[in-house]
Amino acid sequence: MSPLGSKKSLFRRVFGTIFVTVLLVVIVLTMVGAVYLQNQVSDISRRELYDEAHIVASMLNETEDDVSLLDRLEADRVRVTLIAPDGTVIFDNEEPAAEMENHSGRPEVAQALETGSGYSERSSSTLGEIMFYQAVRLENGTVIRLAQEQDGVLAILMSFAVPLVILAVVLLVISFFSARRSAHAIIAPLLEVDLDHPKRNDDKMYSEMAPMLDRIESQRQALKQQMRVLADNDRMRREFTANITHELKTPLTTISGYAELIAGGMVADEADLRDFGHRIHREAGRLTALVNDILTLSNLDEAERSDSETSAAVLGTTEPVDIPRMLESIRQRLEQLAERNEVSFIMDTKPAMVMGVARLLDELAYNLASNAIRYNLPGGTVTLGCGMDEAGRPYIQVIDTGIGIAPEEQQKVFERFYRVDKSRSKARGGTGLGLAIVKHAAVFHGASIDLASELGMGTCITVTFPVQQFPAM
Repeated sequence: MSPLGSKKSLFRRVFGTIFVTVLLVVIVLTMVGAVYLQNQVSDISRRELYDEAHIVASMLNETEDDVSLLDRLEADRVRVTLIAPDGTVIFDNEEPAAEMENHSGRPEVAQALETGSGYSERSSSTLGEIMFYQAVRLENGTVIRLAQEQDGVLAILMSFAVPLVILAVVLLVISFFSARRSAHAIIAPLLEVDLDHPKRNDDKMYSEMAPMLDRIESQRQALKQQMRVLADNDRMRREFTANITHELKTPLTTISGYAELIAGGMVADEADLRDFGHRIHREAGRLTALVNDILTLSNLDEAERSDSETSAAVLGTTEPVDIPRMLESIRQRLEQLAERNEVSFIMDTKPAMVMGVARLLDELAYNLASNAIRYNLPGGTVTLGCGMDEAGRPYIQVIDTGIGIAPEEQQKVFERFYRVDKSRSKARGGTGLGLAIVKHAAVFHGASIDLASELGMGTCITVTFPVQQFPAM
């Protein structure tokens, strides 16, 4: 919603709240006032009616012709009725007495006949008007009754109709301008909020907005971090695609070139033919190793994004793996490569078991050992070690006496296709994916990697696994 729309919406809410609140207050006060006024007027009317009834009774006690006196009596807004002891109406100043019903059952008349004075109230119309009745027994036994009509609460409220309408209009105008001013004052700090920098105007904001602004800022930072991660992932994807293309193109070009020479009959010498066949076989092996490493990384990526059941289907089930036996197997498989590079093995293995995927653990240790051989120096050594640390965590350790890794490159060596010795990378062999597989395999098993290296002095890589929990046999 735009700031203008927000301001209009806030104005409508403030206006409605102010107007309804004030109107309710006026209505309540009017009703309370009407009730109070009606009660006060009623009390005064009761006292006046009582006094008038006793005055008229005193006058009638002093005369012999009651009807004649009552006929001459001026009684504005008061109804006067003279009633015989048996309830027969003798006189009424508003209706013919002969046509009126017997009044012996009227409460005020019955009370006056019994005690000398009686009073009662009765509603007389739909407007809530009330009739007050005051009766006094005369000395001759007859009863004089005075009745006066009094406005009820509803009638009083109806009399306030015009003033209330005028007051409502005045309140409407006052509420409009009050709401407009209040809405502007409320929304002004909100309009100054910079969503790109929520904490910039902290001193001008409402204190109640601080949690919301903190949340916006944290979400903004999280979004920026996600954008950086996406950008890094996109960069890595492009680099990975370019590297794969380059790495695949080189052996394919070599294979294609040698095969074309052989197919064209341009290789007549038997020794050259065997040499070309050997080169084709070597490049095909390199291509196969590259494809296998790419498939392994792809499976690891899929496993990291999947649940445990899917991971087991992709990579294989977990089982107890004897690390010393696995390292001895790796030494035997890499013995020829070590001899060609004039490197010797040193075995420093202690009992250690890891609950994991045997194939992944083997690739992890194999890649570390083969890298230690390829980047070693003639006459150097590679130490394959394993055991349990002081915290009871199993570890695999590979130490070489090779060329070492510069400090600025130590965080990059686990990236895909990153090579330390770029000038001699082809001669040393490998796919450039070995340490990337090591990193993902370690993450899959919850392990940490520690790298210590110095140029010209060699490298030590330690993979430490968490404390193992083996299933009961």
